[in-house]
Amino acid sequence: MKVAIIGGGLAGCAAAYTLKKNGHEPVIYDAGDSLASGASGNSIGLYNPRFGAEWSVQSQYYAAAFERALEVFPLFDDIDFNPCGALHLMNDDKKVTRFHKMIEAWPWGQKMMRIVGAREASDIAGIEIETDALFLARSGSVNPAKLCLAYTNGVDVHLNHPVSNSDEVHADAIILAIGAGAKGFDEVRDLDLRSVRGQVSLLEANQASAKMNCHICYGGYVSKAVDGIHMLGATFQRWLDHSEITQEDDAENLDKLYTAIPSFSRDGRLAGSWAAVRCASRDHFPVVGRLSDRVYISAAHGSHGILSSLMSAEMICNMIDNKPQPLSADTLSALCPSRFKG
Repeated sequence: MKVAIIGGGLAGCAAAYTLKKNGHEPVIYDAGDSLASGASGNSIGLYNPRFGAEWSVQSQYYAAAFERALEVFPLFDDIDFNPCGALHLMNDDKKVTRFHKMIEAWPWGQKMMRIVGAREASDIAGIEIETDALFLARSGSVNPAKLCLAYTNGVDVHLNHPVSNSDEVHADAIILAIGAGAKGFDEVRDLDLRSVRGQVSLLEANQASAKMNCHICYGGYVSKAVDGIHMLGATFQRWLDHSEITQEDDAENLDKLYTAIPSFSRDGRLAGSWAAVRCASRDHFPVVGRLSDRVYISAAHGSHGILSSLMSAEMICNMIDNKPQPLSADTLSALCPSRFKG
């Protein structure tokens, strides 16, 4: 089948990769002058499952997406794939409770996820950590923009080609993968898609921080240095829909870092900033599924799009092919666009 994909970010490019792998003819249409020109254009993207204390349908979805990504990412040569692990600091009572419950509820063994004391966390990180932490040994990072390019190798891509109506393209099926931009389509008017602005800050590594061995998350995050640069993130602003850089956001990112990791040396210099507007839903879960006989949507991936976009692409491909789904019926219902109706 010929499948038109509206949007050339992670959601659209992952869909193209999956469809092509399954014998279809994907065609991407993007309004920008390059792939990943919007929220997917980050240079260092951490991948972690979205954490939940219970083994809920949401937890099952993100756990499956995490495991699937770990199968796919090593297949690509140039996406800056770095499975260095990630520490998630237990720096408040809610996290202590949630992470201990996760260890009990999730069917992951110690090789995937375990709680470590502050001393072991410090040894893992290569920098002094003052709290216990949840350690995911197989978490890591990729370059999302490079991942989009890898996904679309051999795919027909039309840049500077905005599409505002599903009747504008001729295809057997259409996938809307343009985040909140999909709200302009008739099929999407009932969906609760929201814009969320975020800004990350680039910090030059110093002699001490360059020795960090893994990424560290704490309500914000600091990446292991990549080419001498740490990425700090990210602000979260539902009330803003612009991508302009602000000094206040850089200050917030730095303050979160120094509060969570007091040992982090403060002699690094900011090397730049990057801001984008992501798409989220009212219940903070992606919107994935069929909108009409030939129109599908993959949207509202929020800050976990590196993982969820790939799993969602496989779900939509299976819908098009009328194949069994890799996830439960309850999970599909929780993702389905119809959950916002009625």
